[in-house]
Amino acid sequence: MPLPNSRLIHPRFEEHHRPTVEASMTVEVRLSRPAVGGVRDKTTGVTSFDGETPLWQGQAALRANDGGSPTVQADRVVALGGYLLRLPADAPAPQVRDVVDVLGEVSDPSLVGARLRVVDVPRNGLSWQRTVGCDIEQPINRQEA
Repeated sequence: MPLPNSRLIHPRFEEHHRPTVEASMTVEVRLSRPAVGGVRDKTTGVTSFDGETPLWQGQAALRANDGGSPTVQADRVVALGGYLLRLPADAPAPQVRDVVDVLGEVSDPSLVGARLRVVDVPRNGLSWQRTVGCDIEQPINRQEA
């Protein structure tokens, strides 16, 4: 139990931990936002969007999410997706439907060049990073050569 009028967390806690977390972000990614109005092709069932607005490009951390199935947390259905993407806190806040292009080296070499779609942006108590859930937009083993 802390003494009265004493802080439980050091005032420079974030300054101490942020460089350590950002040093683990070793994957080059590009975050972009698709156009709002899409056109759906009724024969193929694919919705295409006219252009994307680039939002940010830089280092991030990407890993497979073991708990990718939907769960209920605080009366909210949360489906984080098959991958967890950690962005630095100074990156713009992503929104659901944003696109993440994996540009650089990642622990799974088959992900280089993959396009991920943001499926969930959970609330995060960590002020030094943003964690988002992503799913692969097109299965890697089904891409045409």
